[in-house]
Formats: sequence, C-alpha cells, structure tokens
Amino acid sequence: MRRQSGFSMIELMIAMTVTLIVSAAIYGLLTSGSTAFRREPEMADRQQNIRVAMDLIARDVFNAGSALPPFAQVFTEVDPAGPCTGDLNGCGVEGSLGATAAAARAPGDAGDPLTATDVLEILSSEETCPVRSLCSQAPEPLPGNPGLFIIRETMPACVGVPGVVMMTDGLAGATNFTLQMSTTTNPPAQACPVGGDANENGRIVLGNVLQPWAASPVLGEPDDTPPGPSATGVQIFFYAARVVRYRIAPNNDPLDPGPALWRSRSGRYGSDGLAKAEPGMPGFPEVGSPWELVARGIEDLQIEYMPGDGFWHNSPEITVNGGWNTIVRQVRITLSARASAPNLQGATTAGGAGPDAVRGQLVTVVTPRAAFNELQMGSQIQ
Repeated sequence: MRRQSGFSMIELMIAMTVTLIVSAAIYGLLTSGSTAFRREPEMADRQQNIRVAMDLIARDVFNAGSALPPFAQVFTEVDPAGPCTGDLNGCGVEGSLGATAAAARAPGDAGDPLTATDVLEILSSEETCPVRSLCSQAPEPLPGNPGLFIIRETMPACVGVPGVVMMTDGLAGATNFTLQMSTTTNPPAQACPVGGDANENGRIVLGNVLQPWAASPVLGEPDDTPPGPSATGVQIFFYAARVVRYRIAPNNDPLDPGPALWRSRSGRYGSDGLAKAEPGMPGFPEVGSPWELVARGIEDLQIEYMPGDGFWHNSPEITVNGGWNTIVRQVRITLSARASAPNLQGATTAGGAGPDAVRGQLVTVVTPRAAFNELQMGSQIQ
C-alpha cells in the first residue's frame, strides 16, 4: 500500500502567510484607488468653487469706486445699523484659518489677526449704464429725499426696479454723493422745470437715502439750465449704482447645510429700500431679499486693506478729501474652501470650525482701478 504524502504544517503556514500578504497588498491598492476616485472629484469641485468665488470678488474689488467722485469712501468701514457692530472684519462666524495661519498670512504687518470671517462691502457704479444729469429742483425733491426725480435725458433700461442709484455733484474735487433705492421707473410724463420735453425726459421715483451713506454731505441744488455752461457751478449726475456685499453663511439646502459664500448687489437692502435679514440670521430667507448664493463650501473670507502707509490693515482708512494716503491702494483677499465628503484622505479639523474636511486656501491681491487712476492723476504714481 502506497503512503499518502501532503503539506506539512509549516508549509501551510508559509503559504497562508504569503497569501495574506498578497491579499493585503491587493486590498491596499484597491482601497487607495477607490479613495483617489472619490477624492479627486471632491477636490476638483472644491477648487472650482473657490476659483469662481475669488474671480467674482476680485472683479468687484477691481471695479470698486468706478465713476465715483475722487476720495469717495469706496469700501464700507463700519456697519452701525446692520448685524455687525462696528468693524466689518471679524463680523461673521469663526473661520477656518486659525491663529497660526492668520499670523503666517500677514507676517510683520498690521494684518488681521482674527479668525472670524469678514464681511466685504464695495461701492461702485454700473459702468455699462450711461450717466444722466438731474434736472429736478425745489420745490421738487433734492438728492437724499424720496420722491419723483426728472432726468434731462431718456432713462436707460439698465436703471431697473428695484435697484440702487447714485447721485453725485460735478464740483471739482467734490466727494458728495447719495445712494437711494429706485421704486418706480415709469411715472407720469413730466418736463424739466426749465426747458426740456416731457416725452424726452426720464422719470424715476426714489426712496429714502440708504444707510450708512446718509451721513454723506447733502448735494447742492441741481443746475437746472439746459446743457452747456453751468449757471450755478453745480450739476448733479445720475448713475445706476451697486453696493456689493459678501458674507459667509450656511447654505439653506437641508441636504447640504455647509458654509457658502453669499453676495448681494444692493447691500443689505431689499426692493423697498429697507435693511433685510442677512443669510444665517433669524428671518432669512424672506421676500425681497437681495442675497444670492454664489459658491458652496467656502468657509472663510478674510479681507485686508493697504492705504498709503504700505501696511495691511483690518479695515479701510476713512477717506479724506485731498488725503492721498487714505486711498485704499490694494486689497488682499484670502478664501478658504473645504470638501467635506466622509472618509476623504487628508481630512482635518481646523480650529474647531466645522467637521473633518480637506481644506484649501486661495489668496490674491487686487488694485482697485479707480484708486490707481486717482493716484495717477494726483501724481502719486510715477
């Protein structure tokens, strides 16, 4: 009878060990591939969101102050009537930068050490909308008061309802302007008080002046002479304007409640000219809200301003007529975005702000075009 031979216990253990090693290696490769397959779309989406957000903010900052009088306050410094008490920087929820990253972002200067998110508010005009001249005069409303205003030319279609309009005077070096919300653009026909055809003159009904620009000097009486040499030296120009405001707040989508970047083209003001609740605050959303969500996953916004002293500051300088060093020459924008899908490789928790996520930052520096032009005209740039 022939003997049956087989594997010894040692041989079986060796074979099982080799099998386990090979299986573990294959499993690791499969897991790594699966993780990369899940991670890359999330990262691409995060990068796209932060780029879209940065491009939009940079474009608004670049256009800040366009068509405004020289030395106008282009960037809002305080928000006494709004949800921010005082400085707009550090006004929002805790951001994701953390103290270490905040210090590294602004070494050796007067940059923002706070980790709370900032609110950015920018004043400019609609450059594609033609400028008009105002011919209303007493006893009709003056800028800053509500009522029917008569424009010497036809009203352009780009001045819509609701919308922000701006009136500035034409005095050399003047800084006077008012901002008001349009409420009607098709009131009954009416001619300019002195000259003008009612069928050719534009008409618009405006509400009260918007805060905090109510403190702006009251414009002089409009020049009511026909186009040509001014009799009083004062002529008031009429613009379609923008009060662009950015803030970080939760997304209202219950399936994606993470942070997002919100933008308003009329600041805190709704169609009635009254301040509305902002995203993330009680009462939002509500009818007439001017806010729109522009990018998801943006969890931190940091804004710093450089005036003529060459240092970065938390807030913009209070602009002084003739004070070249008070003009904001550069704005540094830091955005942080996150991809928070579960079990992503490299996920971290930043400063207690939000869940584990893969985070990234984007920083850019923008020079407002209007500031550059003003400095150049004032021989402040060689």
